[in-house]
Amino acid sequence: MTKTTTSTVFLTGAALTVVGGIIGLAGAAITTIAVASAARRRVEQMEVPPSVLARRQLRRARTAVSAGAGAWRNGEASPLV
Repeated sequence: MTKTTTSTVFLTGAALTVVGGIIGLAGAAITTIAVASAARRRVEQMEVPPSVLARRQLRRARTAVSAGAGAWRNGEASPLV
């Protein structure tokens, strides 16, 4: 291969890599927009807002931790089934 052919092949490869990167970024952007849109629609359809669900779950988790810690401190053993 001559120097001209090598540099031409190199530049062609670099150009194709750049074009592929641009297409990849465009695909990632479109996918991100689609996922955000679907998530927004899902949240709008929910009867209970996610913040309320999160507060409920946090309250339940705290209650469970408190009950477990209390049982551990008092030495109460629950029967294994």
